[in-house]
Amino acid sequence: MRTIGSFVGLILFATGWLGTSTQVVASEFSKPLSLEECWKVLPKTVSGGGQRLPNWALITARTLPRTTAAMLELDWLHRTQSVLGPNLRGQMRWVAAEANRCEYARSTAEADLRRAGFGDEQIKTLKAGPDRWPAVDRVALEFARQMTIDAAQVTDDEVARLLKIYGEEKLVAMVLLLAAANFQDRLLLTLDVPLEKGGPLAPVEVHFSKQGTPPVIPSRAKPQDLKGPNVSMVVDDPEWIELGFDGLQRNLSSQKANKGRIRVPSYEDVFKQYPADAPKPKAPIRIKWSLVCLGYQFRLASAWSACMRSFSEEAKQDRVFEESLFWVITRTIHCFY
Repeated sequence: MRTIGSFVGLILFATGWLGTSTQVVASEFSKPLSLEECWKVLPKTVSGGGQRLPNWALITARTLPRTTAAMLELDWLHRTQSVLGPNLRGQMRWVAAEANRCEYARSTAEADLRRAGFGDEQIKTLKAGPDRWPAVDRVALEFARQMTIDAAQVTDDEVARLLKIYGEEKLVAMVLLLAAANFQDRLLLTLDVPLEKGGPLAPVEVHFSKQGTPPVIPSRAKPQDLKGPNVSMVVDDPEWIELGFDGLQRNLSSQKANKGRIRVPSYEDVFKQYPADAPKPKAPIRIKWSLVCLGYQFRLASAWSACMRSFSEEAKQDRVFEESLFWVITRTIHCFY
């Protein structure tokens, strides 16, 4: 829970919900580093290093070098190693970017598709909209669009259909791809990240050392002299107010009884997938979404967890603050969690 709540702070920063004072201070840290400066602040590499980096990394590395390193590795995994294959994952990434109106991500996804062999007519068909999407991919692309616009409205039947067509491993890969895509788009949009000169960059293959002294995090300004916008202490939310304690308990019991849309692997099955060099959990994992993600997509799930863990350690946010942000997000998107 700690790492989830803290990473939400980065998401909230990306969506602009942290208030005027934070945005003012954030602007001081949103100036991009030079490529040379960026490589100096990032952790040491075990392979790769020195090549061009995406513009978003030049911005986030200033105050979040370890998080940026983890995000670069996650981005490379999704764009090159996913079991979905280059055509399907590229199309789904483009659909998410289109729904978010994120030009940076749209252009990058299109470039990935062209590198995979997509021609002008295939790109034109993708851009023409759902009615023109190829039948073989339409279910997955419609899922990508709905997950981006309003994930709470995805139905049991839609997921069951995907499960029948693609199987458990690919379904979880889709969900993890779209989670990462929507996070990344919010970061790109809020920071107004410009596209790289010469066009979108290919995925950056670089692997960072998990050993040694971590990068030095620059001190952050404390905005004591800045004030946020005036807001009422009580939010007018009739739907939430009408839901009393008994109603919450009924919903909680109902959720616990929910069988879910996908089989949850046992901890023993998940543990068998741990690579020899991966750190083993100190206690059996009992969180079901963790078992699902690690059980079906260990590499993608581990890379996402590395982002959360790095951000938690670098940001060092107040626990009450970060969990409050977590509640705001889950409440807004109608997520029971």
